[in-house]
Amino acid sequence: MKTALTIAGTDPSGGAGIQADIKTMTANGVFATCAVTALVAQNTTGVKSIVECTPDFLAEELDCVFTDIFPDAVKTGMVSSIPLIRVIAAKLKEYGAKNLVVDPVMVATSGAKLIDDDAVAALTTRLFPLATVITPNMPETEALLAQTMQERTSEDDTESTRLLSEGIRTEADMETAARTLAEHFGCAVLVKGGHGIKDANDVLVEPDGTVTWFTSPRIDNPNTHGTGCTLSSAIASHLALGETLPQAVRSAKDYLTGALAEQLDLGHGSGPMDHAWRWR
Repeated sequence: MKTALTIAGTDPSGGAGIQADIKTMTANGVFATCAVTALVAQNTTGVKSIVECTPDFLAEELDCVFTDIFPDAVKTGMVSSIPLIRVIAAKLKEYGAKNLVVDPVMVATSGAKLIDDDAVAALTTRLFPLATVITPNMPETEALLAQTMQERTSEDDTESTRLLSEGIRTEADMETAARTLAEHFGCAVLVKGGHGIKDANDVLVEPDGTVTWFTSPRIDNPNTHGTGCTLSSAIASHLALGETLPQAVRSAKDYLTGALAEQLDLGHGSGPMDHAWRWR
């Protein structure tokens, strides 16, 4: 049986974080393992507090997984500090991890900030070079574009400057942003169109410049807690199963669309999706 590892924070309400990752991986046909980066007191209405694991403990978690049930794919989610990012990058290199999906979690659906400002640079310099693909949403894409502009101050990049001043508004803007990030970070970039674009269309730009669009209708459902966690975990699952990156993204989007379409309505905020929709 193929296996996948999620490295992320928790969600007591079950809709996001490691809980959503394990549900997603199981529903997509792989055996899920996990390493907890932080205990997060949150629910559908917001994040109350965060208690990080120590770097030493996280290292032990990862050792336990890699030396016993080696994962066919790895997904990283919320990693909020530099010491934890360093540990993850070191262990992924040590064990030769493959099929790494990095979800650059910066802000929760509720709007709560989930990563330190100085940790973003560590994320991009230590984890992105190891990634098969990164999966930023629109706000995260704009934040990453801002960082690339800071690192490329000597270059004339009028398109990135325009996107930062006007925001990502069109599908052409999404493709430009994805191409810029793929060229800068040297990994595939999937820019998700769930924020502000008419349809829930995503664009994948691979390091060789190949562009693939994934179209799907926007599901009229206000309950979107954990969509980013779910999509990245589903991509990792299908990479573990041997699919190509474009195939894995397509499979993951189909799964996410089905989970949203079930119109599950739980909680008092932006509620979770039905990860087990295929079985009902």
